[in-house]
Amino acid sequence: MNLYPILHHQIITQTGPEPNGITHISYDSRTIGNQGCFICIRGEQSDGHRFIDMAVNQGAVQVIGDDEEALHEHALRHPHVQFILVQEPKKAMALYAAHLEEDPHHELSLIGVTGTQGKTTITAYVRSLLNRSGIKTGSIGTAGVWDHEKPLPLPKSTPTTPESADLFDYLSRIRQKQITSVVMEATSIGLDQDRLHGLHFDVAVHSNLSPEHLDYHETFEAYKQAKLRLFDHAETAVVNVDDDGMSQDILDAFTGPVWTYGMNREADVKAENLRYTKQGSHLDLIVDGVSHDVFLPVFGLHNVYNAIAAITVCLAKGLGLRHLLTRLSSLEGPPGRLQLIPEVSDRLMLFDFAHTPQTLTNLFHTIKPLRYNRLIVMVTGIGIREKSLRAPIAEAVEGRADEIVVTADHPGNETAEAVVADVMAGFRSTKNVHPVAYRGEAIQKAMSLSSEGDLVLITGICMEDFRIINGEKQPYYDYDYVRDFLCKHPCLKSKVASAN
Repeated sequence: MNLYPILHHQIITQTGPEPNGITHISYDSRTIGNQGCFICIRGEQSDGHRFIDMAVNQGAVQVIGDDEEALHEHALRHPHVQFILVQEPKKAMALYAAHLEEDPHHELSLIGVTGTQGKTTITAYVRSLLNRSGIKTGSIGTAGVWDHEKPLPLPKSTPTTPESADLFDYLSRIRQKQITSVVMEATSIGLDQDRLHGLHFDVAVHSNLSPEHLDYHETFEAYKQAKLRLFDHAETAVVNVDDDGMSQDILDAFTGPVWTYGMNREADVKAENLRYTKQGSHLDLIVDGVSHDVFLPVFGLHNVYNAIAAITVCLAKGLGLRHLLTRLSSLEGPPGRLQLIPEVSDRLMLFDFAHTPQTLTNLFHTIKPLRYNRLIVMVTGIGIREKSLRAPIAEAVEGRADEIVVTADHPGNETAEAVVADVMAGFRSTKNVHPVAYRGEAIQKAMSLSSEGDLVLITGICMEDFRIINGEKQPYYDYDYVRDFLCKHPCLKSKVASAN
């Protein structure tokens, strides 16, 4: 196989015999099999060049990297393997993976969603509206990989935006289901690390921008510039004009068609006169100067923004407004976003992915229309995120709940106790604040503090099926602890118990 046409100008040198064929490509030596290509990626904590021997022993017949000395050293030990020195392994991996999967992106309409908050919900809303409009649409992001009907049982290589080798595999699987559109989350780190290299988007969406991932990007400006890269590879931009973080940057620089949405400034799609009920939100949706009375089955200002972003995307893709209006009442969101726990019947229990000070603040505004006696909230510090966000979590929740449980998500290389202590340091008073290091036990603690008629609000990772400890993913599932508690505490009525 002649790699020069595939990798364009990435190749510097290559040594060793050209393999008869490559069946797969991977950056993880543990997943390499016979006739595989191993891409050496340098990470913050490890360097793929250190695992070349393992990859070759497992069947790799081709190795690509950017460490000339390491490649030369291993080439001498493995003369039957082809070694290729490239300028940027991440870009080379994306180009090669696309080729091996027969360029599935060329047959798909791609929609990319970026921003600090709202990516997962906007992605779900767009997927819901397009599918209900007869456009078979899949999605890729924090909620996993979905076809037009359900999530696919595929492993996640990253929390949100997959590595390119996995991403093109997902796109290939989606294409095989005769799906024509895919909406995906584009994170700042994913964009900065070229995980989306080679993709071109029909629509790029901007939700909002506030400081996040500064432990990685170091400065807010670098964080913003990473986000802006999505719009360098898009035909049409959809922009939240109410956001001061980077909306003006896009409006000033983008040369293609732009659709704007918002509530406070003039926009192509604007929401006004917002009213909440127990069922959702009513608003006046103004498009082309004409107002339409609209009901959305969503709660909270931030989710209304997410919904009108999705509506704007659909309009940008050519769907008619009259057609969309008939489908808004059945809008479906992602799991773990104000997700009701149906097993509990005598009190209200919700899971929500809120895990930053701003998303927690938004969440408290969201639940205002709900009726309950007392509010029990579980909040988390994130071990794999910057420490500076932990104490402000306490500030965001203090004084807003009757009981507060503090725990840790994804401790990473820290102890869960240390992560919890960082959050606890942000409270002015720890009265009615309960530190519980292990998340599963913290959920059960929150449930034990509740009584009939209360609202139990469980925030944090919610939908994940793992936790990250010392760099490794360990199996974990919130629902296991909910069910266990219900079995052990018959005084807390559940629908399951009632049925028996």
